[in-house]
Amino acid sequence: MTDEHAPATPATPAVPATPAELVRRFADRLADLGLTEAQAATRAGMSIAYLRRVLDLGCDFDRPALLRLAAVLGLEYQELVSGRPEERLHAAAPDADSAPLVGPPLLGELTVPECWTRLGPGGLGRLARTGPDGPVVRPVGYLVHDRTILYRTNPDGALAPDANREAAFEVDRTDPKLHEGWSVLMTGALEYVTDLALLAELPQPPAHGRWVRLTPGTVTGRTIRTASAR
Repeated sequence: MTDEHAPATPATPAVPATPAELVRRFADRLADLGLTEAQAATRAGMSIAYLRRVLDLGCDFDRPALLRLAAVLGLEYQELVSGRPEERLHAAAPDADSAPLVGPPLLGELTVPECWTRLGPGGLGRLARTGPDGPVVRPVGYLVHDRTILYRTNPDGALAPDANREAAFEVDRTDPKLHEGWSVLMTGALEYVTDLALLAELPQPPAHGRWVRLTPGTVTGRTIRTASAR
């Protein structure tokens, strides 16, 4: 994901991760994407044993292998080895959150391509729809595929497809230290994923679960930030 809409900040040095930090960042990203270690290793063209060796030995061992892992995880190389820009900024200036806020919040809009960029290859979001008993909002782990949203659910659950009802999908992120955030909202119809080739590539859902696709008809995004006094 990009940070082209964040307030301009001085460049901060990229501090290479320790092996422990690299392993933690790798594991966190796997959880966000719903991938297993074996799936990540296969997509990066290496064995699980070699993947673990790359992570354990860190940035000085096999940089091309780390580049492949970063691509599999939908991250830039520096995001994998040194953290996202906001992490590096806070590491370089740990008192950045102590500056007082000044002025009203500044709102902005994201273009449709920027919205998809913010979503990345997957993560955590919310799905909302109206059911027989009123509005229903549930957290979901999602993947992005060909400008659609994929998630898993119980066929008997509140988030199962219904030909007569559309759904809203929303993802937002905030950073209280940088005093900024963004939100992406899309609405569209739901349907079960039936493409066998695609299903073979996706993580297997629980025995009672199925993959669902949301094809958005509308995509909108907003940014918000508050200036801080320096």
